[in-house]
Amino acid sequence: MWFACHRRPDRSFFWKGRPFPVCARCTGLYVGYGIGLLLSFWLGPLASFWSVVLIIPLLIDSFTQYWQWRESNNPLRLITGLLAGMGIVLLTIGFAYTAALALTVVDGY
Repeated sequence: MWFACHRRPDRSFFWKGRPFPVCARCTGLYVGYGIGLLLSFWLGPLASFWSVVLIIPLLIDSFTQYWQWRESNNPLRLITGLLAGMGIVLLTIGFAYTAALALTVVDGY
């Protein structure tokens, strides 16, 4: 689960003096995946546009930090990770739903 995370302590939250096993952004992503899955049962397949809108803040935060325009902080990383995690799950479920509908039309069921 942590294969893609850099696990840097300076970008992680701490609990009882010990850093989380993943950084703040990945913490947000993982929690966002769970929230997105729960939301998908309530919202159904969300329009791709809105799913992508949820991912954009993470891209802005990541790239502006990468380009050294500014330094991000852990609360912002957590929030953008949460939003992107929800967007990724909702986008994936939306694509799967669309593919399932296309297959049912092709098969005639």
